[in-house]
Amino acid sequence: MAPSAVPNGHESVVPIKIDHDAVGQPDKANDTKFFDDVHFLGDKEGKVTIRSPPEFSSLEEQRDYQKQHLAAAFRVFAKQGFDEGVAGHISLRDPVNPEHFWINPLSKHFSMIKVSDLVLVDEDGHILPGGAQAAINGPAFAIHSEIHKARPDLNAACHAHSVYGKAFSAFGRPIEMLYQDALRFYKDLSVYPRYGGTVLKKEEAQRIAKALGPSARSVILQNHGMITCGQTVDEAAFLFIALDRCCHSQLLINAASCSPGWEPVPIPDEEAEFTHKKSGNPSKMWLAFQPYYDQAVQEDPRVLE
Repeated sequence: MAPSAVPNGHESVVPIKIDHDAVGQPDKANDTKFFDDVHFLGDKEGKVTIRSPPEFSSLEEQRDYQKQHLAAAFRVFAKQGFDEGVAGHISLRDPVNPEHFWINPLSKHFSMIKVSDLVLVDEDGHILPGGAQAAINGPAFAIHSEIHKARPDLNAACHAHSVYGKAFSAFGRPIEMLYQDALRFYKDLSVYPRYGGTVLKKEEAQRIAKALGPSARSVILQNHGMITCGQTVDEAAFLFIALDRCCHSQLLINAASCSPGWEPVPIPDEEAEFTHKKSGNPSKMWLAFQPYYDQAVQEDPRVLE
C-alpha cells in the first residue's frame, strides 16, 4: 500500500483501510503475523479467535483510539501503585504529526485522567491547541522528547517512580535471566549507569535516550527508576508493569541467594532467545495489556471522555 501524505512530509505514516466486520479475522494478511505472535488456539473453522489491534480509516481515527488507551494506561498505573505526587509520565507520539506527542498534565492524579485531559506538545515544549491547555512536567518533556527523536521506531514511553523499579535501580544493573517472565527483557534492557540529578537539561535527557540504545525497549536508570517503550502505549505500559515485577522478583532472589545452597540457576541463551521472541514480542505485549484496559474502562467509563 502506498503511503498517504501527512503533515510535514511524514510519508512513512500509513493509515490502513479498516473493515470493521473483518477486524480480528485470521484470514487477513495484517492479522496473520499477530496471530502467529500470540500463538492462540481456536476452532477448526477459524470462527473462534482472539482480539487484535484495530485498523484505521484515517490518522484521526487512529489518534482517537490511541489517546483512549493512553488515558486508560494512567488509570492502570494508579491501580498498580505507580503514582507518587507529580512524578511519572507516559507519552504517545501523535500519529497525525509525529514530531508532536501527547502527555499527561502536571499535578493531575493518574486515577483521574481522561482523554480530554491529555496535553499535546510540540518539539520545542510548547502546549498546542487540540489538547488540554494545561502545564506539563518539565523533566518529562525533556526525557520523552529526546526518546521520541532518537527512536522513531517507538511511539510510546512510560516512566514512573514505582517502588520496586527504583529500589532495584540502586544497583545500576539489569535484571538477570532467571525465570520465564524475565525473558521478555532478554537482550532488550539497557542500563543508564549514572545519576545526573533531576532531568532539567537537554543534555541529560539525550544521555538517557542514548543509553536506551538503537534497539532496546527498556532502560534501568541508575538511582532513579526505569523507562519502558513500545510501538504502542499498550506495549510500553505492559512492559512497565512486567519490569517492575521483575525488579521485585530479582530483589527476592538476591535476598534468598545469600543463604548457602540457594544459588540461582540462569536460563541458557538459546531458550532465553526463543522465549523472548515468543513471549516478549510487541503483539503479545499489546494483547497482555488489554485486560488492564478493559478493567479501567469498566470501572470508570469516563476515562474515555
